[in-house]
Amino acid sequence: MTDGRDTSLISSIMLVRQQAGRIRDLKGFRKGHQIPSDVSEHTQSFVGRIAEEDLRLDLDERFEEFRRQLKFKRVEIVVTDPAGGIGQITTPWFDYHVSVIHDQNDATAVIWRRQLSEFKQIDKLDSSELASVFGSTFDTVELAPPAAIDIAALIDQIEEEADERVSLNYDRQATWCSVSIRGISGEMRFTTDRIALVIHQAQPPGKLLDAFFKVRSRINAIQGT
Repeated sequence: MTDGRDTSLISSIMLVRQQAGRIRDLKGFRKGHQIPSDVSEHTQSFVGRIAEEDLRLDLDERFEEFRRQLKFKRVEIVVTDPAGGIGQITTPWFDYHVSVIHDQNDATAVIWRRQLSEFKQIDKLDSSELASVFGSTFDTVELAPPAAIDIAALIDQIEEEADERVSLNYDRQATWCSVSIRGISGEMRFTTDRIALVIHQAQPPGKLLDAFFKVRSRINAIQGT
């Protein structure tokens, strides 16, 4: 399904999934290593280093999936080996990133982030092949807006609309807000430099994008844009 999608934005959109893990579960964590007690540039370097084996395994698995299920030729798949906790695969349809970072809120933990972006063939987003590879991988759509968002103004417009189908939440300083719309799965979250639709259950890429644009269209209608 492509109706309602702003194709000019798709190249700027990222499909994302973040999952927590334990530092001690990384394959590079050895006897004698210490679990960090704080989070710093040094501990991030440590995490990136001991996560390399896990990242390589993830990239190897994706390489095989892309080759077998998406039918890419070897020369069409460019793998960038992990460095600093980040690895990447570039394909004719998209770029795939995987990273492991030290969790800012828990020094004993890491955050795995998998990301699909740089979409080059929009018609492939609804393909059964892509759904078979990424059907249960991503639960978030992220977009960096072309200009900073005035969060206070957005909140005021939504509250002025007073639509019973729209649920709104925000902080006192208006640094963020979240919007849920009855009948549409997920929650749209706004900060000045980021828009993200978080779905409660992972969806294939095409369905994720449709949900994102449905919520965005409704919010644009409230704003009169």
